[in-house]
Amino acid sequence: MPLKFLRICLTTNDIANIENISPRSATQRMQDIRVFFRKPEKRKKITFKEYSEYSGIPLEELEQYRSSNI
Repeated sequence: MPLKFLRICLTTNDIANIENISPRSATQRMQDIRVFFRKPEKRKKITFKEYSEYSGIPLEELEQYRSSNI
């Protein structure tokens, strides 16, 4: 039985897949989220929980994008 790990940090590819938008639009959305949470540095990561708060999408619905099987 494979282990199931849940990723904590969100990437622009995740945003593009979740919202069905282009990679460039996803990058802009990530910048907007960083401004919203006052994390202007790129090294500061955005979590799935923060994205859930920002977008209004329940965290449970984002589970499929957090999963990575090993």
